[in-house]
Amino acid sequence: MLSKVVLIISATVFLLLGVFYFTTDKSYQDSFEARFYYFVGNYKKAYEFADKSYSLNPYNKMAFTVLVQSKIALDYANYIQMGNRYFKKIDEISSKKEYKDADKIRVKLMCEIMLGEYKKLSPTKLTNIDLIENAKKMNEKFERLYKELF
Repeated sequence: MLSKVVLIISATVFLLLGVFYFTTDKSYQDSFEARFYYFVGNYKKAYEFADKSYSLNPYNKMAFTVLVQSKIALDYANYIQMGNRYFKKIDEISSKKEYKDADKIRVKLMCEIMLGEYKKLSPTKLTNIDLIENAKKMNEKFERLYKELF
């Protein structure tokens, strides 16, 4: 009976020490904050906090995971933003009265850049599904545009 009480008390003390460590260690505080920002979709802040946390403690697996996943998510978000900027430029070019050869080459180059950048994206199981779908739709738009024009 006494050994069970000692075991329960030891396990409780060990658990409390673990909780105390994780709540007071700066590296783990930053990694929890990074994880929060990742799940709310603020990938830039998540990357910053995870990078800071990982530099404080390179054995912090949560910080490393959030760091890698935030980088991947930022790549997807940047791809989508770049696609939106390119479509805006293409709309400006297409709304001109004169469509010159230089404009055609510029549009072709934008399409080729976007198609090439999409191939570089590599999702993981933890990558936000919405980002993956939006990037896929963006790529499909540029593929259609490229096939129609060239």
